[in-house]
Amino acid sequence: MPLTLAEALGGLGHQAARSMARQQTTPGSFDTGAIVRADWGVDDPGGTAGLVALSLWTHLMRRQHPTLAGREPDDAALVQRSLLALDYLERVQRSSGLTDLRDCNYDSSPDAGFILQAILPPLRLARKTPLPGDDWAEVVTRLTGFARKMTEGARTGGFHTPNHRWVIAAALHLAEDLFPEIPVAPTIAAYLAEGVDIDTDGFYIERSAGVYDAICARSLYLLADRPEYSAELCRAVARNLEANTYLLNADGTVETGLSRRQDAGTAPLAANLAVPYLMGHFRTGDAHPQSKRFLGLAQLLWDLTPANSRDYYGMSQVLLAQGEPEGSGGGGDLSPLLPACVKHFPKNGLWRLRRGPLSVSVFRDQPRLLNFRQGAAFLASVSIHQSYFGVGQFLGDRMEGEGERVRLVSSGLRNPYRPGYEQPLGRPVSPERWQEVRAEREIRRVPPAASELTIEPMTDGLTLRFRTEDGLDRVTTQVAFDFPAGGVWETDDTCFEPQAGQTIFLKKGYAAMRYGNDAIRIGPGANAHYMTRMRDAVPVAPGLVRVLMTFVTPVDHIFTVTGSTWPDHARRIGTNNTDVPPPWNLPGWSST
Repeated sequence: MPLTLAEALGGLGHQAARSMARQQTTPGSFDTGAIVRADWGVDDPGGTAGLVALSLWTHLMRRQHPTLAGREPDDAALVQRSLLALDYLERVQRSSGLTDLRDCNYDSSPDAGFILQAILPPLRLARKTPLPGDDWAEVVTRLTGFARKMTEGARTGGFHTPNHRWVIAAALHLAEDLFPEIPVAPTIAAYLAEGVDIDTDGFYIERSAGVYDAICARSLYLLADRPEYSAELCRAVARNLEANTYLLNADGTVETGLSRRQDAGTAPLAANLAVPYLMGHFRTGDAHPQSKRFLGLAQLLWDLTPANSRDYYGMSQVLLAQGEPEGSGGGGDLSPLLPACVKHFPKNGLWRLRRGPLSVSVFRDQPRLLNFRQGAAFLASVSIHQSYFGVGQFLGDRMEGEGERVRLVSSGLRNPYRPGYEQPLGRPVSPERWQEVRAEREIRRVPPAASELTIEPMTDGLTLRFRTEDGLDRVTTQVAFDFPAGGVWETDDTCFEPQAGQTIFLKKGYAAMRYGNDAIRIGPGANAHYMTRMRDAVPVAPGLVRVLMTFVTPVDHIFTVTGSTWPDHARRIGTNNTDVPPPWNLPGWSST
């Protein structure tokens, strides 16, 4: 379905109804009128302000576009719930004008930024729209008073995390014409003087493609209405949106392995990027090649988002301001917009491969070296460990990209005291000074667990070579593959459903973990020991199944990770699959 104002306005009432369903309406409680978050079990000022904003916006859209906006819930219910919510908001607004985020931020100006971005657009529109009756006029009057006090608090309240700067500054920008008596311009200028935190790879400091990239994009695009900053801010946001096109998977989920925030390691549907991509389409301009791609991604991410999770409020604001885009159309197929690619982000230590339903992420400086996705099949992590003085875990100190190949190098030298043995000082050492005197001790050094992992794409996956380059011999070693529970493990002679927390040894040959019609195949295996919980190994995360290849040093092992979909999968499970060419396709590699 094309991105139209009718589509966005038609969903406003459903979004309001979902919000109203979480409102506490029992009289006599402190939280009466509040939205209660189910995951916290407490009242939420931000969500409550959002209900008032959405209700007022829905009413205004019905006034302006009576044939497009839905009629349920009716206006009487919307205004009654809004007044009830305002009773609560006025109770919890602190003397500073600010409110709380109940799980961490109290007297919070960052959260005032989020709230003001929600409530100011309908207030700005209401100023230009005559409102019938006393109830909606009361909502506007009281919400305006709430917003005025909150703007004063946000102006001087400060921030915690990088994205907060843009959230607060954008909120103050929206407030500027509504409250001209409040001197917000110096604060906005002070925030923008810091410059946008975009790096050479196109990532913000928080690197949060699942949550905060969308927040930064919306806020910076709002600030781009200030002419003196427009070009710089639009370029920065477009660079981040472009970088995120490489993080998107074929099903519309997004890679978050780089994130420094709460979305890290998840694979959320990138629903919250739909509105920023639409804003990017309008801001970039039709003549730019990004413009059409951003529009297509906005449309398709919107199509992939379930109706009860869509941001009709945000989408309707953009469409009302910019008009309906030309050339959008549904279909749910991201492949034309997400072509096959190999992309190295050297600043942040990420290497991405995407080919249709297959996508791979390789990480520097993380114990989880890579993940691999084939449709519904997911290999959540590959990690490598040696039981070696507490410093045997493979961590890629260096990531080197060469053509389509990537190489991770682990020096084994991150701990200045290991591997090695500390010598006695020959004098008293009090327990209180144990750490302090450590630097004075001589150390008998042992060769570090230096090793490398080289990865090269194949048509259907990866060829990998793990090789130890230094360290003692006969050290127990493993390569661990962590899959989500719920798959079916298949070899030539075995097929079963592993349970979460289970460990499987792949002693030789090939095997696959299958999820429905999609499968990920690994091998050949190796069998040098049966340690299921090696020292220094990354623990198996909840809900995962671990598959091990085991070795003793020195190690030089070549293996493959490939993806397939039924019926091709059925021909490629076990060790007797002579139709599959050998994977030793890197120069100088051998099959021994």
